[in-house]
Amino acid sequence: MYYKHINQIHIEVTDRCNAECPACPRSHGGGQVMPYVKNQELGLKYFHLLGKDFISKIRKWNFCGTKGDPASAQELFEILDYILDCNPETEIDIRTNGGARNTKFWQRVGERFRSTRGRARVVWSIDGWGETNEIYRRNVKWDKLYENLMTYIKTGAQSKWEFSHFAHNEKDVEIVENFCARYQIELYVREPFGFESINSEDGYKSKFKSMPVYKKVDDIENKTDSYLEYTIKPYGIPEEDLNHDHNPEYSLKSWTPGFYDTKQWTHLKNSEVKIDCMVNNDIRHEIFIDSNGMIMPCCFTASKYIMGDEQLVKMYGPYEKELIVTETNSIYDVLDHKVFRKTMPDAMSGKLDDEVGYCVTCVQHCKNRDQIISHPDQHMGVGQMNPD
Repeated sequence: MYYKHINQIHIEVTDRCNAECPACPRSHGGGQVMPYVKNQELGLKYFHLLGKDFISKIRKWNFCGTKGDPASAQELFEILDYILDCNPETEIDIRTNGGARNTKFWQRVGERFRSTRGRARVVWSIDGWGETNEIYRRNVKWDKLYENLMTYIKTGAQSKWEFSHFAHNEKDVEIVENFCARYQIELYVREPFGFESINSEDGYKSKFKSMPVYKKVDDIENKTDSYLEYTIKPYGIPEEDLNHDHNPEYSLKSWTPGFYDTKQWTHLKNSEVKIDCMVNNDIRHEIFIDSNGMIMPCCFTASKYIMGDEQLVKMYGPYEKELIVTETNSIYDVLDHKVFRKTMPDAMSGKLDDEVGYCVTCVQHCKNRDQIISHPDQHMGVGQMNPD
């Protein structure tokens, strides 16, 4: 799959998190935590196993979880320090909600990052000012977040603010713009993922579903794990185009592993689909490292594999232990595994030995944009998950 040395790494250093964001696959709508979350993390020892030679060739690290917040990893500072010792010129992004740890931790991170002259930075995922932030970033306490943020900023280290734009936080955009201008913070106002569109019967009109937010039920004798507390509306969508039809309660007992139904994608078999892989191209040669140490091509395949996607489980499941770096299985051994040498190239060229031929996840996220390939029952989200 890779024809050059890996030069970028996207890593979920832990699947622990202090937040309960409703669109995160860590939980069902911010309610009960899903069974595939193991509350695990990678320690400094794992990075020693990756080795100084390998790490010295990585030009960019993206500490961004699909289920966890990197700041929740107990040895995060030691890991960052080791990476920068191996390659002082590397770039590092730490994406965090900012509500974990204390000011002492963020002071240390800021002082270490300041020495990189802007190559390492913290990317703050904050979606509002004051209590507004907690409407989506549930359980992230503003006072603690703000204290951590200001402590880091005052060290002089580089920052970026990623602001997910919802209907409820539109009033805060100008406040955040002024704050970022004052402290020379790059601001990115983005369209969030997590909103689903529903085509009308005539196929011409779409309605967007609001985002359900569930609250956990602690009483184990209860028949349900969580109940619908409120909904979040996307920015810029009129009320008449919104659908608020959500289950009033949810139980994890009804959850079954899976993501894509491969039977809905059999029309891809023997077709010609051009895959423009986001993580393996002329510039970028990236891998994803999960919180159990497993090496995978990207966050899209990794997250859906963890959720039990039928196709990906067949592709990766038999080799899971062989895709984890250990003292006897180096990172180079893993990258030479047939999953990367044959399975993934076959998956992107329609040669998989299954009823679809293509990796459905690859088609969904990396299909050439000039091609129109979809399924009539497919629901598309307002926003797409960004691997950056």
